[in-house]
Amino acid sequence: MILQVDRLAVRRGGRTVFDQLELSAAPGEIVGVVGKNGCGKSTLLMTIAGVLAPKDGRVVIDGASVWGATRERSRARKALGYVPEGADPPGFLLAKELWALCAGSRGVALPSQELTDQLALDELADLAIDRMSLGQRRRACLAAALVGPPKLLVLDEPDNGLDTKRTMALVTLVTAHAAAGGACVMATHDTALLEELGARRFEMIAK
Repeated sequence: MILQVDRLAVRRGGRTVFDQLELSAAPGEIVGVVGKNGCGKSTLLMTIAGVLAPKDGRVVIDGASVWGATRERSRARKALGYVPEGADPPGFLLAKELWALCAGSRGVALPSQELTDQLALDELADLAIDRMSLGQRRRACLAAALVGPPKLLVLDEPDNGLDTKRTMALVTLVTAHAAAGGACVMATHDTALLEELGARRFEMIAK
């Protein structure tokens, strides 16, 4: 498995969001995390991505624990590409600086020509993140997540703010990532997008 989530428990704001949660993603698999607002989809993705610490349980990416010792955390996070719900990396960065940081942290090249063409990155490269529209930020963050590419993509509402053309580019890129042996975990309300991707659904229910 590229991703293994075992007995995961997370508390936020004094309440248990979920407990004893189990989830996995194999090479070539796309998992769509679905459920009503407030059920914990973003919380789960933040915990997988190493942003939010769990109360209990473990998250393993490509054989390394996201919440393990320092060296193991580093290995896990190099295998991860994450787009948060707000697509809001530090605003003072130019898009090309964000891509360079992600590429450097993974020891890989900058965005490929295919990625550049699919997401029209040339027009974003010299823009500051905080001067972008939501759709532009989403494209910039998708490019950062896909640089490499990593073994696991964790995408929170990745189509939010994208027009039809760029949504189809998202489908193409995620499908190609899975076909190359990567895995993807994606939270979205768009059931048509999940069907287009051939995703396995993982439903979360609010406590």
